[in-house]
Parts: sequence; C-alpha cells; structure tokens
Amino acid sequence: MLTYFLFPFYLIGGITVLHWAARRHGIPFTIYHTTAAVLFKVLMGILYGYIFFHYYGGDDTWEYFTKSKTATDILLTHPGNFVKEMLPGFSLQATHSNGWSAILFYVHHFEFWFMVKFLAILNLFSAKNYYIDLLLFDLLTISGLFLLFKMLINRFPAKTGMYYLLIFFIPSITFWCSGIRAEALILLFIGFAIYNGKAYAQRPNGKNAAGMGLALLGFVLFRIQYLIIFLPALIAFMLSVGKKQAGPVYFSRIYLAVLLIFFTTLFLPPAFQLSRPLIQTQQNFFVLKGNTRYGLDSLRPGAVSFFRILPQAAANSIFRPYPWEGKGLLQSLSSIESIFLIAGFLFFVLSDPLKNKVRSPILWLFLFYAVPLLIAVGFTVPFPGAIVRYRSIPFLFMFLFLFSANNILHLKLTKILFPKTLNKF
Repeated sequence: MLTYFLFPFYLIGGITVLHWAARRHGIPFTIYHTTAAVLFKVLMGILYGYIFFHYYGGDDTWEYFTKSKTATDILLTHPGNFVKEMLPGFSLQATHSNGWSAILFYVHHFEFWFMVKFLAILNLFSAKNYYIDLLLFDLLTISGLFLLFKMLINRFPAKTGMYYLLIFFIPSITFWCSGIRAEALILLFIGFAIYNGKAYAQRPNGKNAAGMGLALLGFVLFRIQYLIIFLPALIAFMLSVGKKQAGPVYFSRIYLAVLLIFFTTLFLPPAFQLSRPLIQTQQNFFVLKGNTRYGLDSLRPGAVSFFRILPQAAANSIFRPYPWEGKGLLQSLSSIESIFLIAGFLFFVLSDPLKNKVRSPILWLFLFYAVPLLIAVGFTVPFPGAIVRYRSIPFLFMFLFLFSANNILHLKLTKILFPKTLNKF
C-alpha cells in the first residue's frame, strides 16, 4: 500500500524540483514542458522493466535490483561490509596483487557493484520496489539531458522546439536510456563533461575542472572504451570553444592524427597494433550466445581485415535491422530508428548550403563522437539486441547534428512549442 503513495509523491516532487532548477538555469520550460519530458522518460523506463521481466525473464537491471535487496539489509546491519567491495583492499585481496591486475579487476566490476549498492540505498526510500527505484534513478539522470538542451538552445534559440523533441521524445532512444543501466549514467557524464568543458575553455577555474574530471572518471569506471572515443572529441571541442572556431578545424586535425597513428600501427607486428583491444572485444562477444546474430567476419591483425569488414560493420550498427528483419516490437522500433536516421541525412543534404548548417563546436562534437563509436560497435558486436542499446546515444547525437539544418522547420516547431522563446528573437 505504501508504494501507491510513494510513487506519485516522488514523481510530483521530482518534477517540481527539476522545473525549479530548469527555470533557475535559464531553460524556458513551462511546467508542462518539464512534466511531459519527465513523464515520457519514466514511462519508457517502466516499459523497459516490464518488457524484460515479463517477456525475457529479467535482465541486468532486474539482477541489480534482486541483489540490491540483500545489500540493503547488509547496509542496515553491517555498513562496513556494505562498502567493503568498493574499497581498493578488496580488489587487491581478490587478485592477490598490488598493481595493474587489481586496478583492472576494480574497473571491470565497478559497474555491477555501483548499481547494486546505489539501488540498495534507493531501496531505503522505495520500500524495495523496482519501479520506484527506477523513478528515482530517472529523476537523477535526466539532468544530463537538461544540460545538453540548455547548451544547444543557448547557441540556437530558434531551434528550441526541434531540440526539445529530439532530446526528450525519440521513443527508442529514450527507452534504452531510461532503464536502470549504464547508458543513462553515460549520458549524464557526457552532459556534465561537455557543460564543464565549455565553461572551462571560456574561463578556466577549479570548479569546472573538478566537474569535468568527475565526469571523465565516471567514463573510466563505467565504460572506459567509450572514453577513448569521447576524449579526442572533447579536446577538439574545448579547443574550438577557446579559440572561437565554429568550424571542424580542430576536430579534423585531431581525428586525422588519431587515424594516422591507428592505421600506422596496423603495419607493425600484432603485439604493437592498437587494434588489439577491438579484436579481443569482438572475440569476447563471439563466445557469447544469443537468439539472433548478425553476420560479422572475424577481425585479424593488419589493415586489410579492417577495410574488408568496414561495410559489414557499418551496415550492422547503423542500418540494421532492416524493416523486413524486425522480429517483435523492439526490433521494429529499431528499424524505424534507422529509417529516421536516413531521413535525417537526406534532410541535411537537401537543406541550406553546408556552411550555414553546422556552425557550432558542440554539433561537431556530436558527429565526431557518434560516427567512430558506431563503427567500433559494428566491428565488435554481432548481436542486434546489444547493438541497438549501444548505439542509442550516438544515434541521438547523429539526429541532433543532422536535423540542425533547416531553419524554416525549426522556426515552425519553436513557434508551436515555445512561442514565448521565439518572440524574443
């Protein structure tokens, strides 16, 4: 009975706090904008939990929750044991090491430990209810989307309506980023890293350096492989902001250097090739079992293998599942997502001249982060269920980049959704 009171209490309270924070930081939301964004995210999160529990027998999120209930009891009775795994001594003892092996063990297990213990803490406020935990999780992680929205509308106020729809209301992306998973946290880290990185590039200070450092630490502990791809884009973004360069000059230079270094190592002996982590990751996925698997050839040391498999990788991660391959609701939604991306590309090509389309470092960051990540996912992951989850964030960034082109459409959407904002310009 308590859960019927707690859920609306936290929902109304969370929306109120988020709306106050949004208005305080200059986001032109009415209470209806805030409520719609929060409700859609929470509903997608509930749908995620319901589908995976009732049709797939649970997934990682339900395993986190199941173990968190025991962890809550430990927290209340033996708090020292509750934090034991998170301390360095546990990893040192588990690996019988005092060096690199212990660090790798800690990073490898941190996501699981954090999720279980974070939910264990939320259980104190939710009476150990999965869906209330999910509500609290979404209320905390949606702030990353608010930051992205704020930065975009500050640069392109006339496009407020378009960014509102893209950031908060793409069903498939919101679905994958609203469950109790690392994707929601990664999106939060990205928002904080970009926001603080921009502020630091404009005026260096300790507060923004600390904020950026914490966001990057989150990458290290949850998805260090994503950080390897994100860091060059963030550096190029900060250089562009600091030098007031709206074009992709620094992005092109940095990524050209990265590509040259990467492909140069492919002609070295296998032990010195930077492709080794990709090859090992692919082999790790190949030994797993799944109901559906895309065709994906094995990567080999050397440049020839990468160029040969590139079309296959791009097709798997960007364009599939094709409409005729959709098996069930989730895959059908994913095929619509791919069609939407193709439509975005056509929209981009057929809109204003190129020089008028993208004149902001944050949009170039989206592109230069999204494309390499999509290709890396395509090279390493053969399972469509995993691919559509891993590509959710890069697809969001691709949509934001591609649909930032036609000012006429943007003005119409903003006039409908944010008329007061449009009247200021």
